[in-house]
Amino acid sequence: MSTIALFGGSGRTGMRLLEKLLEAGHEVRLVSRRPVESREGVTVILGDATDLTAVKETVQHADVVFSALGTDKQNVLSRFTPLVIEAMREVGVTRIVTVGTAGILKAHDTDAYRFQTRESKRTMTTAAEDHAHAYELLDASGLDYTVVCPTQLIDEPSVGKLVITQDKLGTLHSGPISRDDVADLVLDVWQGNKYVGHRVGITTESR
Repeated sequence: MSTIALFGGSGRTGMRLLEKLLEAGHEVRLVSRRPVESREGVTVILGDATDLTAVKETVQHADVVFSALGTDKQNVLSRFTPLVIEAMREVGVTRIVTVGTAGILKAHDTDAYRFQTRESKRTMTTAAEDHAHAYELLDASGLDYTVVCPTQLIDEPSVGKLVITQDKLGTLHSGPISRDDVADLVLDVWQGNKYVGHRVGITTESR
């Protein structure tokens, strides 16, 4: 079994990822801003994902880093990503799998991000810009990264055919995707050492 440093484990996608890791018997090092209930297999590091000391302590002794951190109007991903890169280099961890957004996949007809084109249905781009900056930092880091990029996340099971593709979204008729399917893909790309150095689109075919 492995030891995983998990950021964003208290979010809705992160909680699903945490449960799947524990069910599989892995040890999890989890950063949290507040005390959480003690659980077997979980080491809680009190702190913030934008604090270098907490990030370094979380990454210590880990075999791989997972991040399901969401973004906000404070550019949390742009602030977190340089810290986790520094911490990973310091302790010699090379593999990181993060959850991004389908907006930062490559558009079909240009070299732009989807969120910069009409492919994206969102009018606000603040969150996508933060995700894009985090992706660019990882891409330049030399680390073995994968960014899992879902379309609209839902708590219910996915409906329709699952479409998983490298760097681009596999359909122009995309639908919502279950958080459980995203968590499963994070585990799959890590365990199978897949899509290293790439973004991965995950969605459902809506027609």
